Amino acid sequence: MKIQNALIQIRADQQELAQDLTERINGVGNQVKRLEGKCDAKFAEIDKRFEAVDKRFEAVDKRFDAIDDRFDKVDDRFDTMQDTQTTMMHILVGIQRKLDAD
Repeated sequence: MKIQNALIQIRADQQELAQDLTERINGVGNQVKRLEGKCDAKFAEIDKRFEAVDKRFEAVDKRFDAIDDRFDKVDDRFDTMQDTQTTMMHILVGIQRKLDAD
């Protein structure tokens, strides 16, 4: 009888330990779920910040493109002016040669 009582007590202790272990595991699982929720929220916030930074970079890129276009126009105007000056110089040299020849 004592042995049966001892076995019954051991089984009861094992079941109690198993129940405690199950509750601890469930508690850890719940904590992990809460942490996942917090991490997901933080990652969503970080994603929004990256999107905002990307938009800013896009705006800056557009500004640089506009500046590049302006520089291209200035270069074209400068080239045109330089061509005009070269043409005028050739004309003046031609006039000077005619004057020297006369």
